[in-house]
Amino acid sequence: MAFSKQRSEQHLIDQEGEQLLRSKLPKHWVMREYRPDYGLDFAVETFKSGEGEGRPGMYETLGEHFFVQLKSIAAPAVLPLSIFGRGNVEKGPEALDRADKVAEVDTYRFQLETSELVTVERMGIGVPVLLVIADLAARRCSFVCLNDYVDKILTPRHADYRNKQSRTIHVPTSNEIGTERGLVALRWYAKRPKLLAAFQRFTYQYSELQWAENGNWRGLAEVFARRIAAYDFWDDTEMCVPIAYDGAGLKRFLATGQPSFFPIPVETPHGVDRAEFENYFKKLDVFELWRQLSLLPKTYEDVWREWFLPTALGHVAS
Repeated sequence: MAFSKQRSEQHLIDQEGEQLLRSKLPKHWVMREYRPDYGLDFAVETFKSGEGEGRPGMYETLGEHFFVQLKSIAAPAVLPLSIFGRGNVEKGPEALDRADKVAEVDTYRFQLETSELVTVERMGIGVPVLLVIADLAARRCSFVCLNDYVDKILTPRHADYRNKQSRTIHVPTSNEIGTERGLVALRWYAKRPKLLAAFQRFTYQYSELQWAENGNWRGLAEVFARRIAAYDFWDDTEMCVPIAYDGAGLKRFLATGQPSFFPIPVETPHGVDRAEFENYFKKLDVFELWRQLSLLPKTYEDVWREWFLPTALGHVAS
């Protein structure tokens, strides 16, 4: 007997997983199928509500996106993962301190083809790719950022993670989409492209200011400040205090001419001209703003890229 085209059970599971993920995302975000599919299933675009700006019922795109690789499973196992202390893996291979057990976290364990991981690695870190496990039994969608997983776990852990056909990826169940933690994480990842672009400009501006140290550095600083003040993330990154802190200093500089990080000492050293003394500290104050801005990419690489990863730093910092 001949049969017509058929649907498998996995097709139904995949369909239900997609519906579950869509139900967990904010309803005003847009999730688009990414076709043809070479390891990226969906692209998600974030929007913000106009409610607080007198535009109820309207939603504005933030120009922020991330990719999703969705794996739907009827009833996946959840197993504990022990997390141990380790050093900075950007400076050397992973060396776990087995005497320093930081935590034990529940994770999904998924075998991902190495070819898919290599694809993500080749994309770079600019646009995050999230592996999402749709647990149909628990009605839960949990994620981990594959770009960061490759750089912060697989690469420092293995001499060459590519020498096997697949690798086990641990996805913390606590990274749950639809929760406050999950929303903060997704918003943070979606901002990555614009943050990395801004970080590049900050380091450029700081370098140029140093070249102009004995010239019209203040005029140059004012030009630079107006350029970067236009970024829309200063008041939308409450999950990252240093960015908001530097943004406040930038606003003070534009309003008053000083970011006010360094107060001018009341007493003047003997034999020093007061005006020159004050100008010296005003200059230090302005340069401190750009020094702090130029440190943001370093902190991003050392710390913030481990947020929401199943690592010691990721567990503590997240």
